[in-house]
Amino acid sequence: MCEAYVSDIYEYLHNMEVHRRPIADYIEKVQKDVGINMRGVLINWLVEVTEEYKLLSHTLYLTVSYIDRFLSVNVLNRKRLQHLGVSSMLIAAKYEEISPPHMEDFCYITENTYTKQEVVKMEADVLKALNSEMGNPTVKSFLRRITIVAQEDYELSSYMQLEFLGYYLAKLSLLEYGCLKFLPSMVAASVIFLS
Repeated sequence: MCEAYVSDIYEYLHNMEVHRRPIADYIEKVQKDVGINMRGVLINWLVEVTEEYKLLSHTLYLTVSYIDRFLSVNVLNRKRLQHLGVSSMLIAAKYEEISPPHMEDFCYITENTYTKQEVVKMEADVLKALNSEMGNPTVKSFLRRITIVAQEDYELSSYMQLEFLGYYLAKLSLLEYGCLKFLPSMVAASVIFLS
């Protein structure tokens, strides 16, 4: 759609994906109380929250990116992991959504485990850890472009299958801690290749 600019745009995104990414092995190197399985359970729950509030899928991808980037530089007690998740999702929703859910909605979804003040405090901590750099490319950022390029010779029905399977595999990659060692563009290319 913007053929004259596409090379510059993706060059910028590739540069940014290198600089705004988590440490690939932060659970082993930084965390003491948070494990790989706990991260997976949290992200799986956040997928459900995304569906419950009908949030955009890019909001979910940004949320996971914020969580991983935060945990790369801050040791967190496992009891505060869900707190980090809802605060990160609140930030991502404010950044990405036209009408983000209210803070009370995020308190409610955790059965009021956290007060509004606690969520605001964690939100500030996350923003500080991110250096207020909330925009960063995710797998979703690259998926659409790679899908369009990959489907040039496909019929519409085959293209739709390719696209949906690609999005499904990309969402599954969010759960896989091992995928952090790969750049988002590489994960996007891999899911389309596999699709």
